[in-house]
Amino acid sequence: MTEGIPGSPTIELRLQIARELGWRARCLDPETGWLWLLERGDQRRVLHGAHTPINDHAAATLALDKSHTAMVLEHFGVRVPQSARCIAPGMILDALGRDPYPSQRGLAPALAMAERAGYPLVVKPNRGSRGRGVSLAVDEASLAAAVTEAWTIDRIALVQLPVPGFDLRIDVLDGELLLAYVRRPLELVGDGRSNMIELHERTDTRALDPTFAAKLRASAPWIETLREAGLGPDSVLPDGQRLEFRTTIYNLHRCCVGELVRDLPDHWLQLTLQIAKHMGLRHAGVDLRVPMAKPDPLAQPIEVATVLEVNASPAVGQIAKLGGAAEALATERKIVTLALG
Repeated sequence: MTEGIPGSPTIELRLQIARELGWRARCLDPETGWLWLLERGDQRRVLHGAHTPINDHAAATLALDKSHTAMVLEHFGVRVPQSARCIAPGMILDALGRDPYPSQRGLAPALAMAERAGYPLVVKPNRGSRGRGVSLAVDEASLAAAVTEAWTIDRIALVQLPVPGFDLRIDVLDGELLLAYVRRPLELVGDGRSNMIELHERTDTRALDPTFAAKLRASAPWIETLREAGLGPDSVLPDGQRLEFRTTIYNLHRCCVGELVRDLPDHWLQLTLQIAKHMGLRHAGVDLRVPMAKPDPLAQPIEVATVLEVNASPAVGQIAKLGGAAEALATERKIVTLALG
């Protein structure tokens, strides 16, 4: 990344590869670092964040809509979370200002799900990424607050039953595996000497980056987990004591870590390829919630998995910083080479 211009690890990888392929890069939005013009001879391409032109617009747009994605997959017999849609007040009215979806309006669908299934419930924006606006509701008050927060990001909030387990992310391109990794909540193990910040820096080397560390330690999972354990940033965990950070979504931008799966069982790859086909995606990243099972959870049949969401432009920048640099670079080289032609 050009010095002084913000950006993401995935954009950095793509710019690096584009330059290796002979493209010149110029940032058109230095305030965000999200928009780049690539030029090579008389060829020009615009790089907009982590998005690529590999998937067609209709398929990529469908993948952005979590509710419609779940409907498509459920039709094909793929397990998805049980959900209710809550449309924000005043949104999605017809030309005469009438409400075509009164049964999905406001908090009522969420309260109905809570009455049927109880708490806790996961609340998230229907469109969103990086775990923004995702929270866990444990009672009516927190449910109302969570739905209201999700409405600040998207006009539709999804309320879902939690699915236990860990996340398995599988990225594919044109029928082939790019990479796979598991995501689990951050866990710190005390040594009787180090405080929470020091343990965090040793457990997740990304925490050595002040910007990343500041965002993560301002997040609800970090704050709430420490508070519930009666701890602060300067607290010292006794030797051998473990602290697992509570999180509702295993996103690498939150209190979560990832580890590459270098020998992915074929049945998981075939499931992912089938899901990509159902969605009409050439390039896809599928998030699967898999039950914790010993000794090898990936030896379980695919029927145990729940599809949490499907990404049309999966990013690999964070896993590159968690021990998968070579694999992430190889993945991005395939993507950038195909996207730039």
